[in-house]
Amino acid sequence: MSNENGLFVKHTNCPACGSKDNLALYVHETENGDTYSSYCCGGDSGSSFKHEQLIEAGIVKKEDVVDKESIKKKQRQKITKEEQRALFAKTSYSGINQNDATMYRNLKDEYLEFYRHRFERDAKGNIVCVYYPETEDGELQGYKTRVLPKIFGLKNIGKTGLSNDLSGQHLFTKGKNLLIVGGEEDKVAAYQMLREYQKSRDKDDYDAVAVVSPTCGEGSAAKQLAAQYDFCDNFENIIIMMDNDKAGHVASKEIAAVLPKEKVRIAFTSLKDPCEMLKQGKDKQFIANFYDAKPLVSTGIKTSKDADAEMEIELGRAKIPLPPFMSKLQELMCGGIPLGYIINLGAQTGGGKTSIVNEMIYYWLFNSPHKIGVVSLELTAGQYAIAMLSRHIGRKIQLIQDPKDAIAFVQQDWVKAKRKELMENEYGEERYTILDERDGSLESVKLQINKLIKKHDCKLIVLDPVNDLFEGAGLEQQTDFIKYLKLIIKDGISVLNICHLTKGKTETDKEGNRKVRKLTEDDFAGVSNLVKSAGCNIFATRDKYAEDEYERNTTLVEVPKCRWTGKTGYAGEWFYEIETHTMYDKDDYFMKR
Repeated sequence: MSNENGLFVKHTNCPACGSKDNLALYVHETENGDTYSSYCCGGDSGSSFKHEQLIEAGIVKKEDVVDKESIKKKQRQKITKEEQRALFAKTSYSGINQNDATMYRNLKDEYLEFYRHRFERDAKGNIVCVYYPETEDGELQGYKTRVLPKIFGLKNIGKTGLSNDLSGQHLFTKGKNLLIVGGEEDKVAAYQMLREYQKSRDKDDYDAVAVVSPTCGEGSAAKQLAAQYDFCDNFENIIIMMDNDKAGHVASKEIAAVLPKEKVRIAFTSLKDPCEMLKQGKDKQFIANFYDAKPLVSTGIKTSKDADAEMEIELGRAKIPLPPFMSKLQELMCGGIPLGYIINLGAQTGGGKTSIVNEMIYYWLFNSPHKIGVVSLELTAGQYAIAMLSRHIGRKIQLIQDPKDAIAFVQQDWVKAKRKELMENEYGEERYTILDERDGSLESVKLQINKLIKKHDCKLIVLDPVNDLFEGAGLEQQTDFIKYLKLIIKDGISVLNICHLTKGKTETDKEGNRKVRKLTEDDFAGVSNLVKSAGCNIFATRDKYAEDEYERNTTLVEVPKCRWTGKTGYAGEWFYEIETHTMYDKDDYFMKR
């Protein structure tokens, strides 16, 4: 249908069936401007109308200008009490057709009412539309609709869609088993068959299986499940049961990838979906399908043919580009940091590690499609935000001495605009996610990193500094954590570890003058096993005691190891300008002065 990808505008009168509100009007963005389309669900017409036909019928005017932002805002608004009362007046929880007493899709009223599905009927008592409630944090936001036989979204009320909870989520908190199925009615069918099975075995007092579904269809299910990671993680087992077709199989894999791997099991119904199983009386077979769910287990054994098939995948790994002033390092890396590697960046205390990595992150926020997850062990979330904002506006905010002046500065309208620009992308989504961790165990940090990866879709994890994370942990715990990092990079995640280097002894030249000591990989403090596991190790050295200001703020960069290129050695010199909180390639900076 022409309206599937359009922006819903309103319901209006239909020239085909004569109804006052059965025609759904949509607007589409095209190369030639906005184009209208419509679809009527009234009577037997099932009519659709294109832009020109709508102009001829007087439904839209040729000169109409659509305020799409206002429409979108309206669609994001929570259902009102008046809308809810109007809906309840024309609908009921009962799914029984009044004219012939048949059950809607064999779904019992007690389970339909449990999930709060509502039904609208025509004058003859036939069900014409189903309303599925949607919640956010357990609070009702709106109703998604299905105009029979299968037109979704035509009569939606209130706020619906991807940002809401999973359908049915508000009814469950935690438990042993969570079952995720493909759609709202599959959810009711599955829950009904599971509860009826428990009753038949005199186990009705057992904890019910929590059954939920995405509200946005299987295609976007993984994104919604990732957003509800915390809810899913409250259950001991997570069973994914999407439709038994190609789309369902794809969706199952995508969903499994965003949930706790150790808890996930995959199951498929013998027929297409739970509704079809219920319709055909295959209740017992459905129960067998449910208990036959298989855990995600891989043997790890692959043949030479498997290896050959993965060759292009490996060569096609996306690379995270580096800021322009790091061009020499990027050249040595042959294009940047590939996804699926551990990178260690080491410098001595006060050597500018955090400034360097913040420059990287700042660049990535605007120039990389991959989300960044920062595990900050030195800076609080607020301190990190100040550092990022300082870089964004080109002024080091921490240099403002009076706290009142500093607060007044960041509350200026132009700074507020810059803050919003920094923290949100064009879709209103966060640009980065930070784990403000101080005292967490390695095990708890692992769980939080899993959440950054699964829930927030972070492809690059920054541990700053990793030494603080290892402090107080035994060798066995450290080894286990490194194994964990080596596992997550296999899923295409890159890890950037910021490392302290040992202070070492001060070296002098023949005249007795102090000089910066040449560093080696042995200088990584307390993380030697991590150094061995890395795909790339980077040294950043500066003489912070040099008399010359420019020398004091210049960092020498060297690479002793880069596994994927084999290239090592000199990787550039970077100059840090304090006032603007910005780093430059040293040669470029002084050439421009």
